[in-house]
Amino acid sequence: MDIDTRSTHTNRWHISATTAQRVVLVLVILYIVLFSLASAAKYWWFGQGHDLSLHHQAIWNTIHGRVFAVTGFVTPTRLFGYDPYLIELLVVPIYALAPSVHTLFVLQSIALAMGAPAVWHIGRQVGLPAGLALLMVILYLAYPTVQYTNLDAFRERSFGLCFFLWAMWAFYQRRWRWFLLCFGLLMICRLEAALFASFFGVYAFLKGYPWRYRIVPLVLGLGYFFVGNFVLVPLLNQGEPVSYVYDYFQPLGHSMSEVITTAITRPRYTFEQTFTWAKVHYLCLLLLPLAGLPLLGPRELVFALPLVAINLLATKPQLSDVRYWYSTLIVGALMIAAINGLHWLRQRWALTHRQPWLLVMPLLGCMLLSQWLPRNPVISLVLYHEPPARVAAAQQLLAIIPPDARVAATSRLAPHLVRPFIYYYPLADTVVLPTLDYIAVDTTADWMSDRSSRQQFHALRQSDQWQLIFEQQGFQLFQRQPANRPP
Repeated sequence: MDIDTRSTHTNRWHISATTAQRVVLVLVILYIVLFSLASAAKYWWFGQGHDLSLHHQAIWNTIHGRVFAVTGFVTPTRLFGYDPYLIELLVVPIYALAPSVHTLFVLQSIALAMGAPAVWHIGRQVGLPAGLALLMVILYLAYPTVQYTNLDAFRERSFGLCFFLWAMWAFYQRRWRWFLLCFGLLMICRLEAALFASFFGVYAFLKGYPWRYRIVPLVLGLGYFFVGNFVLVPLLNQGEPVSYVYDYFQPLGHSMSEVITTAITRPRYTFEQTFTWAKVHYLCLLLLPLAGLPLLGPRELVFALPLVAINLLATKPQLSDVRYWYSTLIVGALMIAAINGLHWLRQRWALTHRQPWLLVMPLLGCMLLSQWLPRNPVISLVLYHEPPARVAAAQQLLAIIPPDARVAATSRLAPHLVRPFIYYYPLADTVVLPTLDYIAVDTTADWMSDRSSRQQFHALRQSDQWQLIFEQQGFQLFQRQPANRPP
């Protein structure tokens, strides 16, 4: 598709800016509809996990007067004790108007889809012709990590990606107030996003921007990152950091300072503990959907440095897997680098002005290949969802549980039990066990491979305080015996 609107030749590849903008609008609408429906289908097929329950319960509790209260792991007792997800304050009033998990699915789909117009405008601002800017929009919406994030629970990083792309548009336009607004919204998505946002200051230095573009992002981004980590989160978590974050980096340390110190002072040990060939594969899969174009935009890749470093340093394998949300913000940096890399390539390869297929075909080919490596999440959902018999059994189990009961439930069941008191099973802290009324278990889930979890479940089955009242298709529901219920 030619896409060079400056060409004096009219050919079948030409597309006008007006037409391209209309196509972008259609793609955005189709994306929102498709992924809202797909997220709902995954939910009703019992494919959503504990993380959806965490965020949904916090928002649900907020509109019922218990501000961001969560119970899943017993502690922290507030969502912000995990991470200051302040962006969810903006979600609460919308959810209050339509209190349903499907509201969250639609909002997430809208957030990710609205990154597409920003990609279009950035492409045009950088100097891409209309057709190539449209192609970058298609590559963004088809990017595997974007789609996987959209279908996995409710992720604040989805909003962060959208705000980053619009902050970048305002940055290129030098619209300071719009930039500050989008930057601030990005920063409050989570602490990781604040660190990511601070690199606008580094990028402004590389681009020769005025000092306010250099200093303000660094001060605000890094300031919020460190205050959140060392003041706000401990304040809401009984004086302790959230240890599960640092478990991602075992055995490098039990806190941020220990992990950083080990990485700096013991580089060989760090490499031996963290390097795997799977991480090399991860880097390749990050670049594949954009045909390696981000490598031609090295200045823009500066945004990706902190998060790529974190993901490569982590020993938890999900952080270096493009199917997980840990790489969502990185996609924003890769898109900007790819747009600038494509512009750079066109400037130095004049033949592509007359034969744009030399660029278009490899990009489309890599996009299609990336739908196979890994498999497209929508296709996977359609092919591998729970069979009807399992879905029916799970629905029967849920129908037994009263709406005011205190429940512990395994991952796929918990999102369907939003209420003031819902705990994750196996229990992270068994102190709540005497207060529970029901325990709902999926015995086919991955938690059964963990020895301590199996021991906890075995003790439940052997206990005379609990009675198995439902068992079908691998789902089991236990009820506390009336004589053993607390007054």
